[in-house]
Amino acid sequence: MNIQELYDQVTLGHIQEFIAESQEENIYLDFKTITNANLTNGADKKNLSKALSGFSNSSGGLVIWGVDARKNAKGIDCATEIKEIVPCQQFIARLNEFTGMAVSPLVEGVTHKVIPTSEEGGIVISYIPESLSGPHMAKMGEDRYYKRSGDSFYRMEHFDIEDMFGRRKKPKLSLVPIIKTRGQQFNIILSIKNLGRGSAKAPYLAFDVNRPYIFNQYGIDGNMNHGMKRLKHAGRELPFRFGEDNTFVIHPGISHDVTAVHMGLVSKNDPDRDLEIPYILAAEDMQMEEGVLIVPLAEII
Repeated sequence: MNIQELYDQVTLGHIQEFIAESQEENIYLDFKTITNANLTNGADKKNLSKALSGFSNSSGGLVIWGVDARKNAKGIDCATEIKEIVPCQQFIARLNEFTGMAVSPLVEGVTHKVIPTSEEGGIVISYIPESLSGPHMAKMGEDRYYKRSGDSFYRMEHFDIEDMFGRRKKPKLSLVPIIKTRGQQFNIILSIKNLGRGSAKAPYLAFDVNRPYIFNQYGIDGNMNHGMKRLKHAGRELPFRFGEDNTFVIHPGISHDVTAVHMGLVSKNDPDRDLEIPYILAAEDMQMEEGVLIVPLAEII
């Protein structure tokens, strides 16, 4: 049974078995008691933030709130008794409120549920999945990264954090020219392709173009339509700027046409020069990339 299945199926009977059998805490399971249901106690808030950080940065896990744990002869914390949370619904409401505040960035897929033990009291179980968008920092006065090891959370070392940042799926944008011809008319579509493993949110492109090539104000379809919003500029080096907010996404392996450059009539007997486009590409979770796209004249004509 995996963690998600245990969360979905666990009952009060299972909790009572944990206590009867002195269930040990482990890499996936943590028992916690609280001071009050309103979650005003600083230690309780830190326990929540450490669990969200530690489990999401590891393989995921469950926190069972309302079960006291004490060390056994081997020094491992074991379930010893139920200490019900009253009123339980208030605690659930506070957990839902703090889940998005107790860790950064937000851990997707965290859920909490009540197992009643009395009319207003109960045990609460938090399911914290493994995250692919980590590392996640514990907040609530912690401001540290945690992982789960054995029956406890430990502060991540610098190399652990670097390794997790290195393994995060990130976008990698590339500027790709698409040459379209109609008779002697040439239109070079500037397309952004995501070569990375992560989705590119809030993409941004700024560029300039060398004469005799010029920015095509008629866009990618001849009807003044562009693939991203045209942004204003203040006379800086790269005058043609396009961008979107973080609701706009270019998924891995996908190309998105942004705008176009054209050059009018060019005689094959009188070639001029290569197309050179200095540019900047950026997106959320991607380092800004500066470069020069060169399209040989021979490919254009």
